Amino acid sequence: MCGIIGEISSKQIDVNKFIRMRDELFHRGPDDAGLYVNESGNVALGHRRLTIIDLSAAGRQPMSNETGDVWLTFNGEIYNYKELRDELGKDHIFKSKSDSEVIIHAYEQWGIDCLKKLRGMFAFGIWDEKASKLLLARDRIGIKPLYYYLKDKRFIFSSELKGIIKDEGIERKIDPTALKHYFVYRYVPAPRSIWQNMYKLPPAHYLVYENSKCSIQEYWDPGSGNDASEEESIAKEIRDLLEDSVSHHLISDVPVGTLLSGGLDSSTITAIGSKHKEDLLTYSIGFESEEHSELPYSRSVTDRLKVKNTEKILSSSEIPHLLEKVLYHYDEPLGDSSIFPTFLLMETVSKEVKVALSGDGGDEVFAGYNWYSAFFFYKRFEGLSWFFKTVYFVLLKIPDRFTTRAVNRLKRNLKPFSMNGLERYRAIMAPRFEEDEISGLFAESYYRKIDSDEGVEKYAQNDLTRVKDLQLLDMRTFLVDDILAKVDRASMANSLEVRVPFLDHHIVEYVMSLDPDIIFKNSEKKYLLKKVAGSLLPWDIIHRNKKGFSAPIDKFGLIDNNIRLLEDPYTVKDGILKQEAIDKLICSGKKADRAKLWLLVLFELWYRKWRK
Repeated sequence: MCGIIGEISSKQIDVNKFIRMRDELFHRGPDDAGLYVNESGNVALGHRRLTIIDLSAAGRQPMSNETGDVWLTFNGEIYNYKELRDELGKDHIFKSKSDSEVIIHAYEQWGIDCLKKLRGMFAFGIWDEKASKLLLARDRIGIKPLYYYLKDKRFIFSSELKGIIKDEGIERKIDPTALKHYFVYRYVPAPRSIWQNMYKLPPAHYLVYENSKCSIQEYWDPGSGNDASEEESIAKEIRDLLEDSVSHHLISDVPVGTLLSGGLDSSTITAIGSKHKEDLLTYSIGFESEEHSELPYSRSVTDRLKVKNTEKILSSSEIPHLLEKVLYHYDEPLGDSSIFPTFLLMETVSKEVKVALSGDGGDEVFAGYNWYSAFFFYKRFEGLSWFFKTVYFVLLKIPDRFTTRAVNRLKRNLKPFSMNGLERYRAIMAPRFEEDEISGLFAESYYRKIDSDEGVEKYAQNDLTRVKDLQLLDMRTFLVDDILAKVDRASMANSLEVRVPFLDHHIVEYVMSLDPDIIFKNSEKKYLLKKVAGSLLPWDIIHRNKKGFSAPIDKFGLIDNNIRLLEDPYTVKDGILKQEAIDKLICSGKKADRAKLWLLVLFELWYRKWRK
């Protein structure tokens, strides 16, 4: 697991500046650093190395083929590298035992089609000197990040935005459309980033930069089928796929642990992992507030499996210590409150191991989010939407001074009945800004700069009529740019590699091939995973109510301790937001508006950190 960076320019590259950009990613790879510059001086690749497989100097990157005309900088893990090495061995010479070198020879052998052969998480750049072209690729799910900058015949790619903007000559201007997406979804969905002229390569896509032109193509789709096989045979197939995935994800030349929340997903991964690795270590985080803490559940799992668990409690006194680190490492605004406990957990885990397995992806693959149940509950009443709309609009006309908490709750609960598709999805996920509120929040001149980019909308298939439509939407958006981004930044900030066995593409493809009625049978979340986990875990873990991983931001004072910043915000001074809209939210007192205040506070803190 590493940090990667590269540059192609029509001019000579300033190598000293490029090295500073590379070393801004030091935290992603503190064990070693490498540099390649071509003879013409207009192409550079950089690498910061975190040694996981082949700890020797032979695994150093950037790495080349035998003839020195194909160069690689790679971040990730290829879990089938041994099988590919055997397949390629008769035609290629290997200088190391690393999974990285397999990518170079796979590219030589199969060209871009090599991507279909790779099993794992990856983001990499390959410079082909003979063809004078660069290939960038990102794994099927988007586990590993990859950003790029393109302007004035200068192309830069990096694992993180901070590697690009370390160059002081690159202009930092907020993308108004990306900012709108942040306030609506709490993250910035690919392909945009928060900065203009900087983009994310979407999951399952590759990019070719050649002759100062950029082309992007998708190389994988999870597919969708209606296989209605017997449930027992399906459960057995899923169990076999999980066993195989976890065993491959445990491959490492350094110690491995698991992140254990006590929920079904992480507990299943830990249970399977403990069968393959006797000395498996587990790590859990909790809160002083028992209402939010899940430690009793993680203890139940570790007692059952008889594995060693390390617990960490996040207290409000640690928030100031974490805040500055979080603002630096999350170099794109992310309004997920769990960034704080996630960061502290990664700090704790990294003191003992370099690799940890997590249960991320289980909710998307097995339909586990609470909003899936809520979405289809509301859908049952679509024939009465006219009635609910009427009642809702009557309630809206009640003056604020006569509005009680009960009325506000009724309005909030009635609203999704009158919606459909993506509109309903946004309404039930969590209290955030609605599309029609953005015009009142943004300064008028700034609001006019928002373009018609669809963002999340382009992934909303079939008007979200099936559970698979919700799963695929979340896999392409929320999972990638919230969940996985959160974990990647927190783990790599602490030089820790986190692996996600549920997101092995074989598992995703198989589950997506099934009949939706089996995945979400009788509207039961994670129906299939519960069947698989029946012989692995205690009943109370399998059937407990989903809690969700979030931090008690009010108990931590994250809003109130920083609310003064919104009284004279830089975001208003710089003509981005309106003070009147902010003041109205501060005075509101509504629970839903507290969630919006959190997004405003976090963006103001982030903006002060990263604006020039």
